[in-house]
Amino acid sequence: MRWKWNPVFKMEKMTSSRSGKMSVIVFGMNLILTVTALIMLYTIAHETGYTGEIPYQSFIQLYRMIAFFEFTLILLIVPALTSGAVSGERERQTLDLLLSTKMNCWDIIVGKLGASFRTVLIVIMSGFPVLSLVFIYGGISEFDIVFLFAYYVITALFTGSLGIMLSALFKKTATSTAVSYIILLLLTAGTIAASYLIYRISYTRFVETGNPSFYPTAGKSIYLLLINPACSFYYFLSGQIGSGREFYEFLSRAGVYGENFILENWVMISIGIQFALSVIFICVAVRAIDPMKKRQSFLL
Repeated sequence: MRWKWNPVFKMEKMTSSRSGKMSVIVFGMNLILTVTALIMLYTIAHETGYTGEIPYQSFIQLYRMIAFFEFTLILLIVPALTSGAVSGERERQTLDLLLSTKMNCWDIIVGKLGASFRTVLIVIMSGFPVLSLVFIYGGISEFDIVFLFAYYVITALFTGSLGIMLSALFKKTATSTAVSYIILLLLTAGTIAASYLIYRISYTRFVETGNPSFYPTAGKSIYLLLINPACSFYYFLSGQIGSGREFYEFLSRAGVYGENFILENWVMISIGIQFALSVIFICVAVRAIDPMKKRQSFLL
């Protein structure tokens, strides 16, 4: 049986291949990574010349820096790529033409998401040669790189499906893009701020009552961070290049101590939640463009 490419994906792939924007993004990102890595390697070599010792921890810092840089890049570029996927077709008045073909709504949404996903994967993988510099003196295994790439894929799917959903719900690309970044900001900084605010309220109550049996804590609100991709990535990365206790120290600032099933399996649970939300976002996007469904579009 001959494999058939998704027509939307194939069209988007050909369009992006002819554009110079991809080359500029890849070149710019790798230029920054390469210059930063060379500066750090020069610093390490200079320090080794004076002390006669190789600072292995510096290579771990290089890995951490590049890993966080690429993760941040995913959060920044994926919404920009996906939030205009469907709304852009509406603005060009071509969405109705796509819907009138033999393709169903799933083909359109999955094709659009797949094309954006392909772009992100190219950008991520292009930075891995620089990341492999840590293999010079060890400390990071090949499996760590594979797991890091897998986490990037989950994050890209989560943010990409969010952008696709908003692009299908809103008519204007500017609106869907702005809402995408606002939601990501709420998921990252917002959940941390909410947990810390609850902790401060609890701490104020503790000071006012003076009850020694009452202990200030953020309580169950800390589980809001399960939908925070940045916090889960910090936990994931601390398990690779740290003791794995860094995240618990972070939670202790909100009055959360001890361990339980959720804390011990935080990364896997967070990944499961992100994947489930991604499926929901895609389903909502499919329903939003389905002409057979009675819906009310946002007139923004």
